[in-house]
Amino acid sequence: MAKANKKPKNNLPFFERPDLSPFLVHLTRRSKKPQKNSAFENLISILKDGHIKSSGPDGFIKGYKRATCFMDTPLSSLKYVLNERDTKKDNPRYEPYGIVITKKNAFKKGCRPVMYLSKKEEKKVGISQHELWRVVQLNDVNGFGVNWIHEREWRCEGSYKLPKAPIAVLVKTAREAKKLRNIIEKKPSEFRIKPQSIIPLSILCQGLPYMAK
Repeated sequence: MAKANKKPKNNLPFFERPDLSPFLVHLTRRSKKPQKNSAFENLISILKDGHIKSSGPDGFIKGYKRATCFMDTPLSSLKYVLNERDTKKDNPRYEPYGIVITKKNAFKKGCRPVMYLSKKEEKKVGISQHELWRVVQLNDVNGFGVNWIHEREWRCEGSYKLPKAPIAVLVKTAREAKKLRNIIEKKPSEFRIKPQSIIPLSILCQGLPYMAK
């Protein structure tokens, strides 16, 4: 008896496509109030807690639900995200610290690409208040107005429980990579999450000269 045909694979050839990635990235930032922790300290906190805390309206999440955000950005393209305009010292949108997970893990936990819609389209499609956390506002693609499609954002509802050994964490410098490794090795029992690798973004991005030391 002939064997039933196996389902065709839908894996994309990431190794053949520099614009695609098998990973998702969550970048951390400094806290403002009340803790005022640095992005590096917040990264350590995530590794100790074992999950990424969700954001609400203060993190540009629509509706009443909270969500955790990731970028579908190839690691080699993070240098375009961490540009001079968006990494200003006083009020940075992004900082060179974060966590890398696989899309496979994220998908299993309900993480999906967001819907980029204008307010008019949002109403036309009939997105309920219950699902508004999936929507990111899009005004136009002519260089003006709200447009964040370059982030290729993915979200999951609520906080995100990390795997015990995520693919990698990101830090700014090689010195910080060594520092983080030493912190984890000195008190391993304090960390629920132990990354498989620690990647310095100043090396991956071939330098970040405009960032304050």
